[in-house]
Amino acid sequence: MDNSQVNIIRAGELFMYSVWLQCQMADLIILKKNPQFIKDFLYSPSRIPRLMHLERVKYWEKQFYVIKEEFKKTFSYILREDELNDLEALYHIRNAIAHPHVSLGRDYILFRPARGLSQEREIKRVFGLTPIQDESDPMMLKLTFQNDDRYFRTFSLFKKLDEICFERLSSSIGIPHSRIR
Repeated sequence: MDNSQVNIIRAGELFMYSVWLQCQMADLIILKKNPQFIKDFLYSPSRIPRLMHLERVKYWEKQFYVIKEEFKKTFSYILREDELNDLEALYHIRNAIAHPHVSLGRDYILFRPARGLSQEREIKRVFGLTPIQDESDPMMLKLTFQNDDRYFRTFSLFKKLDEICFERLSSSIGIPHSRIR
C-alpha cells in the first residue's frame, strides 16, 4: 500500500474515532443532566431506555462543536486544563479531516481553516505551532497521517481522552465507562 492510501485510511479511522468520542461526550452530557436516566440505563444494557434514546437523537443532530462546548460547560467543574486543550485539539483534527482538500495522488491532505485569523490563532495555540518562513497566506495545514509518529501522537490524544478523561467523568456520575464506550 502506498503512502497516499495509508494517509486516507488513517484519516478515515481517526474521523470515526472522533465520532465515537463525540457519542461518548453526548452520553455523558445526557446522563449528567438527567440523573433519573441512570438506573434504567444501567439496568438494561441491551436496550437504551426510551427517554435516553430520545435525548441521544437530539444530540445526533448537533454539530461536533456544539456538543464539545456543551460538554466543556457541563463538566467545567472537573475538566483539567490539559483535557480542555485535548478537546480543542480533537475538534481541530476532526474539522481538518472532515473539510480537507484531498487528492489521491498525494500522500498528504490539505486543510484551510474556514473562520480566518481567529481559527488560525486557535489552531496555532492548541498545537503549539510557530510561524515558518514563507508561510502560506491564508494558512494551510498539511496532514500526513502516513507518518507513524504523527499518526500515533494523534491516536494517543484520542486514547487519552477516552481512557483517562471520559473514564473519570463516567465514574463521577456513577456509571461504568464501559457502558458508554
